[in-house]
Amino acid sequence: MAAPGAAGGAILKDVVAYVEVWSSTGTENYSKTFTNQLVDMGAKVSKTFNKQVTHVVFKDGYQSTWDKAQKTGAKLVSVLWVEK
Repeated sequence: MAAPGAAGGAILKDVVAYVEVWSSTGTENYSKTFTNQLVDMGAKVSKTFNKQVTHVVFKDGYQSTWDKAQKTGAKLVSVLWVEK
């Protein structure tokens, strides 16, 4: 089955991502934008940070998320990693 958004294909087919992307002021959550891009590129996106998560897309998020990614060995990546 082809991933949605054939232009991006399934380049991220083996990725399970958790997305936590906030504005620098911490008032605007931009996670949905990056979630949609990841899905278009073939990734699965988890609504919770669980043991299946392989990558954490992170910008100005919670320290606890950063710490958990470090502890579990999930790859912490910036929003630039998602750019098409």
